[in-house]
Amino acid sequence: MRHLVFILSSAALFSSFLPPLAAQEEAATQAVASEGPTVSGHVTCGDTGKPARFVAVQLIPEKPQPTHTPDWANVKDAKDMAKAMDNSMAQAQKGTGLSAVTSIDGSFEMPQVAAGTYYVVAQLKGYLSPLDALTEEDRFKGGADAVKQIQGLAEKIVVQNAPVRADVRLERGSSINGVIRYGDGSPAAGVTPQRMVMQEDGKWKTDTFNPGGGNNNTTDDRGHYRISGLAKGKYAIKAQLPTIQSIIGLGGSQSLHTNIGDALVVYSGGVFREKDIKPIEVGAGEDVDGIEIFFPIDSLHLVSGTVVAKTDNHPVNSGYVSLNDAETKASLRHTKLEDDGAFKFNYVPEGQYELKIGAGDVDKNATGSAYAQMFNPTFLKKYQVATLPIEVKGDLTSLVVQVTDQPAAEAPTKTPTP
Repeated sequence: MRHLVFILSSAALFSSFLPPLAAQEEAATQAVASEGPTVSGHVTCGDTGKPARFVAVQLIPEKPQPTHTPDWANVKDAKDMAKAMDNSMAQAQKGTGLSAVTSIDGSFEMPQVAAGTYYVVAQLKGYLSPLDALTEEDRFKGGADAVKQIQGLAEKIVVQNAPVRADVRLERGSSINGVIRYGDGSPAAGVTPQRMVMQEDGKWKTDTFNPGGGNNNTTDDRGHYRISGLAKGKYAIKAQLPTIQSIIGLGGSQSLHTNIGDALVVYSGGVFREKDIKPIEVGAGEDVDGIEIFFPIDSLHLVSGTVVAKTDNHPVNSGYVSLNDAETKASLRHTKLEDDGAFKFNYVPEGQYELKIGAGDVDKNATGSAYAQMFNPTFLKKYQVATLPIEVKGDLTSLVVQVTDQPAAEAPTKTPTP
């Protein structure tokens, strides 16, 4: 879908940020519900010895409570949507009672903290934080596993009946600096580079979410970027074409233009596949400069086609098509099927790929609002996942991918996604 009215799209976008907020809210239920002593302290920058001003400080409970998220699956109309949005916004505005922002002298205070064991975490752009040990997925899930990862990195405090003092010293991290350009040398402005961290098992993990840490910077008008607050380790930089754009018009009108299938990804070193990445070695406190990334403008091709049912060749009107690495099967990008079964990937480099399709027929005449069809579409039929190997040397158009009926006894509740 190439154009979405903002008010419809914002529901899905907003909901993607809800779990962390809800998780924090539930984790602090006891703290908000009962009175307790005050936790206060002072945050200092280790490299300057000066106060760390306007820093986000959190108390992470050692025993997080079960999380609660809005039940989007039961949204059937605009009234249900409004209720879910109101509840989510109320949770976000209420806060957890376990966070604070330091003042201009670096001090903070959290009153009425419930008895329990907590880990003190502070975040300031350019400095190391215990939360840096967590990936976006880790933060999203939260729970005991996430807490365990920061236990040895954050100060532990025990809150009982008396006020607690918790001072924090922040150490400046390393950085990676460079420029992102297009193949003709022009700057790629408005691109958000993402840091990739090599894990102990040699696998890469991409971190796209670091609240308060500022590790994700949009390139400026010259294409410059700087990713700071890094610990010693092996990194890579990932960038994708800016194919999602929010446009604000006169009178405050807003619209969101997106075509995720066109989001060509390029890694530092000029490679297109994760398996070909060469790590960037970053030492403690080191600034690594000159890491450039180029989006090619030549030797890119169009891959397009239609998904049809094998039984009668009618176009399937709902689902996803994933463009995968032929060898590793890793998903490089994906796009939605249009109502006529069509799909399209622009800007595909030459190479071997595999198309993976998860699709179904949705009843476009089903009763209910647009919200109901967005969150709970009515399927007439679902199909087995299909794959099609392809080799891209030039444009590949008019591809036809057939999908086979799925046995009724094995039909899933939702259409498979890449």
